[in-house]
Amino acid sequence: MAKKTYYYNVKNRSAGAVLYKIPEDSIVRRFAPGETKRISYEELLHLSYQPGGQEMMANFLQIQSEGVPKSLGIKTEPEYYMSEQ
Repeated sequence: MAKKTYYYNVKNRSAGAVLYKIPEDSIVRRFAPGETKRISYEELLHLSYQPGGQEMMANFLQIQSEGVPKSLGIKTEPEYYMSEQ
């Protein structure tokens, strides 16, 4: 049976570009300010294992699904889910 892959909208909520690398998966992602991308849960999980990955997701990248940050070990405040729109 095939494993289902879940994708989530991830938004750069900072005023600058955000870049991360996951060498084990040969992934390099760059987010422009305000840019949103669809990222798989597996990639987010692997990012959470990278040095600074959890801090990056907590402070600069907004995962637009309420349960996902908690499942990745990211501590969030209610303001985490607020947007400028």
